[in-house]
Amino acid sequence: MVEVLNKVDRVLTVKPTPRVEKLREAFVRLKIAASINRARIETRVMKETEGEPMVTRRAKVFAAVAREMPIDIWPDELLVGSTSVRAWCHEISPADGPALEAELEEGVQSHYTGAGAEYAGPTTLSDEDKRELREELIPYWKGRGKYEKTRWGRNAQKTPHDMSWLHFSGMHYGHNCHAFEKVLKKGFLGIKEEAEERLARLDLAEPEELRKVPFLRGVIMAMEAAAEVGKRFAARARELAEKEEDAKRQMELLKIAKVCDWVPANPARTLHEALQSYYFAWMLVLWETPYAWSFTPGRADQYLYPYYEKDMREGKLTKEAAQELIDCYIIKLNQITQYSYLGVGGVKANGSDATNELSYMFIEAMMHTRLIEPILGVLIHGKTPDDLLIKAAQLCSLGTGHPQFINSDVLVYQALGRGSLGGPPITLEDARSATPMGCIEPGIPGKDSGYLNIFGARLATAMELVMTNGWSQYDHMQIGPETGDPRQFKSLEEVREAFHKQVAWMRRNSQITGNITEQTIAELSPTVYESALIEDCIERGICREEGGAHYNFNTGSVPTGSTDAGDSLTAIKKLVFDDKKITMDQLCDALDKNFEGYDELRQMLLRAPKFGNDDDYADEQVTWVMHEWVSEAKKIKNARGGYCCPGGSPLTGYLSQGMVVGALPSGRLAEKPLSDAASPSAGSDLNGPTAVLKSMGKIDNVEILGGVVLNMRIDPGVFKDKDGFKRLADLIRTFVDQKIYHVQINVVSSDTLRAAQKEPDNYRDLVVKVAGYNAFFVQLSKPLQDGIIARTEHGL
Repeated sequence: MVEVLNKVDRVLTVKPTPRVEKLREAFVRLKIAASINRARIETRVMKETEGEPMVTRRAKVFAAVAREMPIDIWPDELLVGSTSVRAWCHEISPADGPALEAELEEGVQSHYTGAGAEYAGPTTLSDEDKRELREELIPYWKGRGKYEKTRWGRNAQKTPHDMSWLHFSGMHYGHNCHAFEKVLKKGFLGIKEEAEERLARLDLAEPEELRKVPFLRGVIMAMEAAAEVGKRFAARARELAEKEEDAKRQMELLKIAKVCDWVPANPARTLHEALQSYYFAWMLVLWETPYAWSFTPGRADQYLYPYYEKDMREGKLTKEAAQELIDCYIIKLNQITQYSYLGVGGVKANGSDATNELSYMFIEAMMHTRLIEPILGVLIHGKTPDDLLIKAAQLCSLGTGHPQFINSDVLVYQALGRGSLGGPPITLEDARSATPMGCIEPGIPGKDSGYLNIFGARLATAMELVMTNGWSQYDHMQIGPETGDPRQFKSLEEVREAFHKQVAWMRRNSQITGNITEQTIAELSPTVYESALIEDCIERGICREEGGAHYNFNTGSVPTGSTDAGDSLTAIKKLVFDDKKITMDQLCDALDKNFEGYDELRQMLLRAPKFGNDDDYADEQVTWVMHEWVSEAKKIKNARGGYCCPGGSPLTGYLSQGMVVGALPSGRLAEKPLSDAASPSAGSDLNGPTAVLKSMGKIDNVEILGGVVLNMRIDPGVFKDKDGFKRLADLIRTFVDQKIYHVQINVVSSDTLRAAQKEPDNYRDLVVKVAGYNAFFVQLSKPLQDGIIARTEHGL
């Protein structure tokens, strides 16, 4: 697209090298695929190890996968590695239950791709692979734990609002940031020595100490196998070099071999070694748990800067060569069907600004590549340099949905706030090291146990149940507690009290379901490699699933429909109790009939004040809804010994959950999309982006300890001249001043999006921000595309 390339040329500091352009183009041409290579290895090892402790069996599975998975090195690469036999290919698990069987039967590929159902399409598995799955692999898992425990499938009998059915196939949710910096500094052999030393200190006469032996032996086994990964790629590089006719590429392959001979087994010494070790360490987490949603590389500019600075100081590297390596690293993150979050900027341990040269170079790399991954977060605070803000604004102007803006000040406050829930307090140094992970949620790198499977809070559903006394219009049954006949409510306080009871009921169900799920995971899928990269697991001699991590706070109870619920309360307050233009009886009748025959009443509801316009009357109710949900969610105690940190991204839940929610007092019709995350309802934010930020700033973002998503769209015309970059930078300064945690901005016109719907082949590399993640627009479902188009397009 010529228009996009012209925009890119305006903002680049240096042009991408021909290598980077070729690697980018090769990726854009890929179609998502699936493989059963890992499934074969996992099933064979589990058969061979029956009767042994589960943690030992999982360690042996990881070791076998690390040593046996097919590997290759692709043309032009400087950094190597992948989780599958080819790029953008997901390794499925035969243990994923009836959902996998149903999809094999239907010939589709969605749940088990790892990239999300929006990429659903014809399966890429061969007939022989499908036969092997049906006749050899899946039969072993039937009746064995995870397979039977899952009830998630297309043919499952479930009630959409019944939280007890959602067992996530016993899978790990992901959404964590591990001690990758430790791998850079010690290498896997160094971590292996740490586990050996801890094993030697055990007093085997003590039963509790004796129980730690399988885990520590498993860590040693996993670290040995992880250390050998580099050697495997080094051997492949030399094999290719012997056949390579191009002398330049031959030298590159021999250098790759030299790098991989050393890392990740040993400490990194150069930027090239650090990037390669960093990538291997992240890749191996996905070799252990392929069915998970997002693992985070963390704040890469901070981890890698010492290696960059040393290479530059010693004259071993040019800035141009360093930029090409970073570009190659960004492309490598795209070759795996998992979302990754990479942060730049923020603050140092002493509270000073952490911006360095690599902060700018990673933003530059995102301009060069313009792909889905990683989710780039620019951590902004009161002392962030103007130059970094302008650079981030320039990236934003390209219309790829990158970057997210994270308020580093709020991030630190949230991290400190977690320490008030119970368990070890979070130190100020740890809080300042915090990074967004998964989609947007805060985490302490290498110390958090990770996201737990705590079911989200359906706040729009809670509002519906208030108006039906617990009855679901979609399910045609009682799904919530009876909280009183709404026709008899005489005040807004009675409505709010009913809402409180519905949310409390949801919170209790969420805790029960979450704990059952977590117990299943701890029983059947303990992690050994991942746990070894989380502080205190080795010292305590237990995996993270059993509470081995230093911090066991979990993000969970993600809110959906908070704005719908708040706008509904505003409409009730305005029209029923303040202006007395309608009665609760009339409102209930209209909702029961989905406003059929009540168009005038619905228009009154739609004209009531709405969140996102800096109107205290409306903003007060959304603020109350958010606080009510947070207060309940923080009561959840998780199975690992910590507490729930409410928040996170509902992803595309505003579409799917909207389909099972009836009409609402906000004027929203039944089964229509809900508000997008914590954003204003589509089309209701009429007073410009600053008003949106001022409304969002009235919510206590700090108490939402797991973060919360705000989506916005800006007219691309804003950036016709360079002054547009400054205007966006000023808007982000306002965002920081309002103490909002997060905002992400799509800079793409509705005309462009509609053109992409009509001619997808011409827009195959159009990247948009969907929720907490990015995606190729033309690969999204039509309802999801329409949802993005429906967002208000603001000027500046």
